[in-house]
Amino acid sequence: MRDARLAAGVLAASLAYAIVRYNAFGSVSWEQLPLFVGNKAIAVTSLVLLGMSRVVADRERRKDLGLAGLAFALVHVLLSFVVLDRAYLPAQFTDAGKLHWGAEVSMLVGAIATALLLWLAYATLLRPIDRQAHATSLLPGIARWMLVLVAVHNLALGYAGWIDTERWPGTLPPITLLSFLLAAAFCVMPRRAGPR
Repeated sequence: MRDARLAAGVLAASLAYAIVRYNAFGSVSWEQLPLFVGNKAIAVTSLVLLGMSRVVADRERRKDLGLAGLAFALVHVLLSFVVLDRAYLPAQFTDAGKLHWGAEVSMLVGAIATALLLWLAYATLLRPIDRQAHATSLLPGIARWMLVLVAVHNLALGYAGWIDTERWPGTLPPITLLSFLLAAAFCVMPRRAGPR
């Protein structure tokens, strides 16, 4: 129940931030709230849940957070396919209608991160909880690499807008920048000590 409240709280806070930045202060139409803006909140929620699953010690909670993070990540991937269009993301496309190299890198590392996440979920579901380690990842290092790829995914997609702070709607940082910082923080955070 605690983690359901965590997910709901992160989703609500992320959605509120996205609405204020993109709809209220930005130029994104309110018609794009359900899918385009909502997808940003779903992505942040996935990242927080997956990051938390890497640092909590309790095995059962780690599994629940990871699977919830996976569910949000898969929804994010599906919605991203819908909005991966020049009409939604004109800055990510060349004049010829192809993705810029940064967007291509972002999609590539996002796909690899999703594959690692699916493999981790498969291995987690296959191995009983009581046989999973207390202080290390089920697949050592894979969670950290997945978070590194998520950081690169956000960096490649949004770095061009990070520097030009004068163009930030309402002076609010882009969600890609905040997500990059979150992923980087979860990469270096130690796992909280648990029972041996």
